[in-house]
Amino acid sequence: MKQIVIAGATGLVGRELVRQLDERREVEFTALVRRPGTLRSLSGRVKEVVFDYHSDADLARLGTEIPCDLLFCAIGTTLKRAGSPEAFRDVDLGIPAALIHRLAQLPEKPHFALVSSAGANHPRGLYLETKAEAERVLVDSGLPYLILRPSLLLGPREEFRLAERLSAIFLARPYLAAAKLLAPQSRTIWRYAPIQAEQVAKAMIWTCLENPPGTGGKVLSGLALHHPIMAG
Repeated sequence: MKQIVIAGATGLVGRELVRQLDERREVEFTALVRRPGTLRSLSGRVKEVVFDYHSDADLARLGTEIPCDLLFCAIGTTLKRAGSPEAFRDVDLGIPAALIHRLAQLPEKPHFALVSSAGANHPRGLYLETKAEAERVLVDSGLPYLILRPSLLLGPREEFRLAERLSAIFLARPYLAAAKLLAPQSRTIWRYAPIQAEQVAKAMIWTCLENPPGTGGKVLSGLALHHPIMAG
């Protein structure tokens, strides 16, 4: 029975991870949360653990009190919600780095799957530079890893974001329809194609459970993220 831990389980991708893992009887999964009871509508199997990412004592529970063969990290925020560049980096870099450093201390190295962003391989600006730094921390850690680089995420958010809603209606859906019809296998076209959060979670779970990266690492982006079986 594989033990999976989810960080960021109440977010757009995280909630999809909880919902889809509920159907996988070969795993047990734990969500690290601030308040318990928020995920019961998605899964009756999820174990919620109240967790403070800035607490050394809580971090020390990972791999001991909280079994962890595989950690899914879907932590993320926005500059507006964080309130400052420093607070943004604390969430999108500081939290993944703390989790990575803790798991790297364990004798048996868990796999670590990180939701990053399209463009992190050629970063410009605070958002992508922060994502790129988080990727480097993971790659340098020695943990077996999977990095996912989705473009614009589509799906129902609890937080209303007007710009993303308008982009989804007027740009994302027409772009996806054209890509599927005119260039279904073009790596260039699919590199920045919008993607449903449901598909990101599906690719994350399928790759880690059915086609794991072994002792090294793997990056899914573009066409391979939309169709992860093609990355095999």
